[in-house]
Amino acid sequence: MLCKGTSRANIILFASETWDITERHTDNYISEARKRLEEDCRMTREAFMAEALAGYRELREASFKRGQFMCSKQALDAMVQLVGINNNTK
Repeated sequence: MLCKGTSRANIILFASETWDITERHTDNYISEARKRLEEDCRMTREAFMAEALAGYRELREASFKRGQFMCSKQALDAMVQLVGINNNTK
């Protein structure tokens, strides 16, 4: 819910209605969730680039198989931009 931008008030309401837990308990869960999100986001530039390139590669392959060539090209262009290859270096 935090990743989706859900407000604290809405998270508390959801937790109360779904799990019948108090605002205090929900705040503890929110705090723990924020810590875990922070840990997930701690990665090297190289690790992030590898994940991003893998995602673009999947998108490129899937769109190519579906005949969505413009989407496939856009994924390739994003990959090129991510790794810093500049086509204007002639």
